[in-house]
Amino acid sequence: MFKLFSRFRSIWMAELVRRYELQNGFQRADAIDHQARQLPTMEQRVFKRAELLAARLGLVHQLRLWDHFRRLIAILLSVFAVLGAVALVRGTLSVTQPISLSYALMMLLGLHVILFVLWCVSLLLKDSFGWIGRISLWLLEHIGQRQYNQQFNNTLLTIANQYRLTKPAGAVLTHGYWTLFMLMVWFVLFFHLSTSAYTFTWATTIWPADSLQVWVSVLNFIPSLFGVDAPSVAAMWDNPAAGEQLNAGRWLLACIVVYGVVWRALALMGSLVVVLRRVAAMKIDLTLPGYAPVIRKLTTSAATELVDADSDVAGMDDWQTREPKPGHGELVISLDHEHDQRWLQQHQNESWYGGIVARSDDRQRILQRLDDAPVAKLVVRVNAQLTPDRAALRFLQRLQQYCTHVEAQLVVGDNPDDERVGHWQQGLTEEGIAWN
Repeated sequence: MFKLFSRFRSIWMAELVRRYELQNGFQRADAIDHQARQLPTMEQRVFKRAELLAARLGLVHQLRLWDHFRRLIAILLSVFAVLGAVALVRGTLSVTQPISLSYALMMLLGLHVILFVLWCVSLLLKDSFGWIGRISLWLLEHIGQRQYNQQFNNTLLTIANQYRLTKPAGAVLTHGYWTLFMLMVWFVLFFHLSTSAYTFTWATTIWPADSLQVWVSVLNFIPSLFGVDAPSVAAMWDNPAAGEQLNAGRWLLACIVVYGVVWRALALMGSLVVVLRRVAAMKIDLTLPGYAPVIRKLTTSAATELVDADSDVAGMDDWQTREPKPGHGELVISLDHEHDQRWLQQHQNESWYGGIVARSDDRQRILQRLDDAPVAKLVVRVNAQLTPDRAALRFLQRLQQYCTHVEAQLVVGDNPDDERVGHWQQGLTEEGIAWN
């Protein structure tokens, strides 16, 4: 089961990356592509590339936040189910005694049965996650970082519709909630009947006793298969014996289990089986817009692949899967050389300025600082009068593993070299690094 949901998550991540690249352009990542090409099938390569690229883009971190919010909503809905069950049972048992068994059954099972019938009718209508799913998605869109949550929700709905998962997934959420609710109803009712004395009877105003007995016999069909018999209408009508009261309480508990818990649990398991079967049959659609350049990149022959001497693909494995930590504030550094000396003299003592990063130990110092004290935004001042080199671009790419928002600031002089500035802009764009 966990392997199947891992496959769903891989397809979801691939779709998130595909949409990101459609909006922001193809993300060039030679080292990531090199790793992905080691896998045998194109689907596995696309999944691997999406996994590593999502980590670099910060999508994995945002997805983990989305997961935290999802768990929080699940806990809130569970608490609501528990409180609702307590209120329902206490409201049912708080009426004047003796309590009508028909009234108790209608109160404890009526809403559950009505909503189950409405769910069956909804199967004939358009695809829907059900009211539990819609509430969950609405809450996810309105808490935390709304932009990312809405993006994840939209992608989730697209995949669910594409692979016909909407109805069964919505059924799992709906039946899971009501299974928990009815289980808590049974537990609270069991607690009250075990610790307090209640008097039950069969009562009706418009039905004769014989008609009521027919309905009792119908309801008792399934509980009787488990050795629990309903108290007869005649025995409970006037001054029932203590043994009949004991039997009435046990039969009421049995009805909650049979027509509440077991009923919903079977529907839950059936829906879960459908979801698992459809997830197992999921295959990524590589004909979708945005996958064409990815496929070309991942089918490049290893013999013709050009790898710069400073790329050090093997040595990059440690940071490819690193996820940037959320931080606060802004940090500014100068890469290799600060062209504007006047600006340097004015700001070199500021707390937000990290200094000039020129040597290997300077780079390690900045990476360690970002790891110890993450920032929300990192601005890298780049001397655009220098010729862009792959080592500088790779370091900028690596910084994206330590900060969720890295921006290169091109510093030009009074007489800028437009050709070199253009080369910097092109290189930064190919590496997926924002610049201004």
